[in-house]
Amino acid sequence: MSTKSPEITLSIQWRSPEELKELVKQERPMKVLIMGMPRSGTMSLVTALKQLGYTLYDFIDRIILGHLPLWTEALRAKFLGQGKQWGKAELDRVVKGFDCVFDVPCPFFTEEFLSAYPDSVVMLNKRDPEPWLASMNSTLFRVFNWPSWPSSLSSTPSSQAFGIPTKYLDHYDYVRRVTPKERLLEYEVREGWEPLCRFLGKEIPEGDFPNVNDKDNFVKGHGMLWAYAVFNAAKNVAMGTASIGVGAAAWWFYRVR
Repeated sequence: MSTKSPEITLSIQWRSPEELKELVKQERPMKVLIMGMPRSGTMSLVTALKQLGYTLYDFIDRIILGHLPLWTEALRAKFLGQGKQWGKAELDRVVKGFDCVFDVPCPFFTEEFLSAYPDSVVMLNKRDPEPWLASMNSTLFRVFNWPSWPSSLSSTPSSQAFGIPTKYLDHYDYVRRVTPKERLLEYEVREGWEPLCRFLGKEIPEGDFPNVNDKDNFVKGHGMLWAYAVFNAAKNVAMGTASIGVGAAAWWFYRVR
């Protein structure tokens, strides 16, 4: 186990539309599926994976590439039985050019990813339910309670119903149940580089494992989306609704599992 490194603050760095257009033309085999819940050391982990050379499919990439309506269709098909269930063809459509996925709604499609990409492995990043819920309440659930989000989330129930630690544990049981043991690493970021690199077959980099505090930037980043959503709502443009709606919808659809 490595010594805990000094805490750093994550800067908001998004790929430009031009960069993404070039990226999705490339062929990359899917390698790593991060299937833990948000606020479970995720940003420290993805920062480490970027350092190891992986190309990650981030939530903001889904927004810029216009994938959120597609993911909403996938959620409705899986959890409500409305429409076609997703398979490899549908997943290829959204993750081409990337070799690592994380963040909602991807973890709710663990079975589909495992079946579509049999050479991939699953990282189940985790933390205790109580600190996880406290972190969610100070970030994601806080964002959902901002003014004007309710109108954008008119098709989803109140975010107050999401914070149930039992559902958090249920998700981890689901991932363990559907993932072959040889393809699964249960991981906490406090464990550092050694178990991560051993599992991925990578050499341990020089330097400390990233210790990223992204809470403030999480709220700042969603503040940008909030302003965009309110602006577009006035113009009756759907993009703002989709950008936060798919996140809220992912949580709600999973609750009716």
